[in-house]
Amino acid sequence: MDQGSAYADPRDLSGPIAAGKNTIADLLAEHCVSTGRTVIIADVDDVVAMVPGPGAGAVGLWLAAHQAHGALVGQWMNSAADVVISVGPIYTKAECDALFGQPPRSAQPIRVLIDAPVTAAWGRVKDDPRRGASRDRDFHESAHARYRSLLPDIPTNLAFDSGELRAEEIVVHILLAAGMAS
Repeated sequence: MDQGSAYADPRDLSGPIAAGKNTIADLLAEHCVSTGRTVIIADVDDVVAMVPGPGAGAVGLWLAAHQAHGALVGQWMNSAADVVISVGPIYTKAECDALFGQPPRSAQPIRVLIDAPVTAAWGRVKDDPRRGASRDRDFHESAHARYRSLLPDIPTNLAFDSGELRAEEIVVHILLAAGMAS
C-alpha cells in the first residue's frame, strides 16, 4: 500500500467538462506506475455511460450512477491498489457523499479541482469525435453553468486552472501535496 497504509487514499479530480481531468489522471497514473505503485482510475463518466439512450441524468439515475461509482471506488480502496484516482463531475453534497461514503472512514482523500474557462473547454471538445454530449454547445454551456453555480460549495484541497497551467505542472503540484514526488 502507498505510504504503508492499509488502504489507498483516493485522489479525486473534479471539474467541468474538458478541464483536463482525464489527462491529469493519466499523467498521475503514469508517474505512479513508474515508481512501482499499482493505480486504479475510476471515472464517474464510465458509470454514467452504463445508462444508454437519453442518459443517467435524463432518466433520473444521476445520483444512482454516483453511488455506483462510489461503491466501485470504495472496493478499489480496500484492495491491494496503492493509488485510486476518481475522475468526474463530483460537486454537490449528495455527489460527494456518494463517493466518499464508501471508502474507509479514515481515508484522507485529496480533492483536486481542475478548472477551465468555458471557452477554453469548448475549444477542446467541439471537433473531438470521441466526445458525446459535451460537443453539443447548449449541453456544454449548461454543464459549465451548473459547475460555476456550485463552485463555491465544492470541497477542495487543491485547485488549478488548466487554462493557465499545463497538465504536467498540475501533476507535479498534486504529487508534492500527496507526498508522492520522486
